[in-house]
Amino acid sequence: MKLAVAVALVLCSCGGNAPPVAPAASTSGAPEVQPAGGACDGARGKVEQLYRAAAHDQEPARVTELVADNTAMVMRDCATAPGKIAACIAAARTAGELETRCLVPLDDEGTEGEHPSR
Repeated sequence: MKLAVAVALVLCSCGGNAPPVAPAASTSGAPEVQPAGGACDGARGKVEQLYRAAAHDQEPARVTELVADNTAMVMRDCATAPGKIAACIAAARTAGELETRCLVPLDDEGTEGEHPSR
C-alpha cells in the first residue's frame, strides 16, 4: 500500500488538469493531499469509513496510519476526475470494491495503468 501511495504522489506531482490541491497534516507523518473543495470532500468520510473497517479487520494495531494513507491515495485519484470517482466511491460497499472499481489500477510494477472509467 505504501508503494501505491508513493507512486500516486509522484504521478500527481506531474501536473495535468487536476484541480488545485492543498497539503494537510497526516497522522502517519506522510503529507496528505486534499482536493480544494468539490465532490471529493463529500466522499472523504465514506472513504475513511471503508478503510477503517478494512484496517480494523486486517491490522488493528495500524488502523489510524492505514486509514490516513489510503484516504490520501483515494483523494489524489479523486482529484483527477471528481464527479466520476466521487460517485463511484458513494456506491462502493468495501475498500476492496472501491480500489477495483473506482481507482486507477496499479500494474505489476507498481505504476498506474488505465483508469477503469475511461
